[in-house]
Amino acid sequence: RRMKGQLKAFDEGDLPPEQVQHIAKELSVTENDVVQMNRRLAGPDGSLNAPLRKDGESDGEWMDWLVDESDSHEIELAEQDELEKRRDLLNQAMKSLNERERHILTERRLRDDPVTLEGLSQEYDISRERVRQIEVRAFEKLQKAMKNLTIEQQVAAPK
Repeated sequence: RRMKGQLKAFDEGDLPPEQVQHIAKELSVTENDVVQMNRRLAGPDGSLNAPLRKDGESDGEWMDWLVDESDSHEIELAEQDELEKRRDLLNQAMKSLNERERHILTERRLRDDPVTLEGLSQEYDISRERVRQIEVRAFEKLQKAMKNLTIEQQVAAPK
């Protein structure tokens, strides 16, 4: 519409070939795309609440054929609730680690851009191998704590 306005092409019919070529070149689209879009814009807008048939025999509307492909709100809320429970569980389990274990595990496994063994070995003035050992031990402790917390929550949950 903007291009038609710039070209002062206000008629509702098909555009002249030179205007089609100009618009296609300006918008980097095919001439056929310009013609098709012009025809769509020239036509009347249709209501989604209009009956499917003009004779009125059908109960349906165009809106009935639209499908929402996103997850239902129920599923989204359930997923969000599950994520919150897992985060809470992780935070509780992290309390079972000492400060150094928690820091190393967080830096190595819970960051989008993990810190290298070298970086942590320099920070703590220990070998890379020792950092790796602490990381593995901390992860094992975390797994055990999470399993225990999960069992406790299942036992405590009303049935």
